Amino acid sequence: MNYQTDFQEFIKFTNSQKEVSLAIAKNEEELKEFQEILEKYRFKQATKVPQLMLHSDSAAKLFFLVKEELPKDLYDFILQYPTGRVQIFDSNNMKSNITVPVYKDVSIVLLMTKETLSKIQEDNQFLENVGITYQS
Repeated sequence: MNYQTDFQEFIKFTNSQKEVSLAIAKNEEELKEFQEILEKYRFKQATKVPQLMLHSDSAAKLFFLVKEELPKDLYDFILQYPTGRVQIFDSNNMKSNITVPVYKDVSIVLLMTKETLSKIQEDNQFLENVGITYQS
């Protein structure tokens, strides 16, 4: 089995999880391949946390590409998602947004490289807060 087949198997297990899943690519090229595979499986890319919140209360397949650092609101989302209630402050509108994830038929995957993960781990214990994880 090659890593693409393994990654496709991983995707199947991300559905209906009560934690955000994580896929770790060894480099930028592989990260792009992961993204293409997710899009082939009809995952939509979220570029901001409000998009994750908007779709986490109904059947959805989403992925979030983490390039440099982990945004605070994304970290907060990851921490709160398993609790069944996510509240994120929107500094543009100066109010809190709240969502109640349904989990059933929802799949949320974070994508990042090993290098990005290493940088994030320097600042916080990120790995202990995510669900199932794939690393090639």
